[in-house]
Amino acid sequence: MIKTEYRLANALKELMSQDKSLDDISVTLLTKKCKINRQTFYYHFHDIYDLLTLVFLNEEIPHIKEVKDLNQLLEIIFSYYKENSRFLDGVIQSACKDLLSEFLFNNCYQTIFRIVNLHNDSKQITLSERKTIARLYAAGFSYTIAFYFQNSKRKTLEGLKNNFLLINDNSLQNSIKNIINARKNNGK
Repeated sequence: MIKTEYRLANALKELMSQDKSLDDISVTLLTKKCKINRQTFYYHFHDIYDLLTLVFLNEEIPHIKEVKDLNQLLEIIFSYYKENSRFLDGVIQSACKDLLSEFLFNNCYQTIFRIVNLHNDSKQITLSERKTIARLYAAGFSYTIAFYFQNSKRKTLEGLKNNFLLINDNSLQNSIKNIINARKNNGK
């Protein structure tokens, strides 16, 4: 049996996927849908925004752990958006749009860190330096992706990719090489 908090999370995502805005979804509506009383909701969550946080903490982007390059990362995220566009657009239009940005950042960071580690030269830089590269790229990627989803009227994969014409896997490789070269030059 599914735990109450996950039933509520699924109900929230389902309602938002039916073009209900987050502002239109009440605790009463959620508790009726899950056949529980209001007190049970407040036992688990402070408010609906707290529940939405749980949704994103448990949300997974399918196949993201298989991504091997930055282009594929964009394709996987766009595919996830297309599958969940009503829900995500509802989040974007709410006061909780930062939750989507955090969700995108976490997924981009983990994926980009894995991609950085795939490069042969990455063994020549420290773990901290690899994390720094991943953090910088993830911040740029997640912000740009969220901005695109929020501001583009007609969302397409090509439209999303056009925001990243200057960044590719060679950029990651160059970042690694720049650190190696900087260390060599500082050692002289």
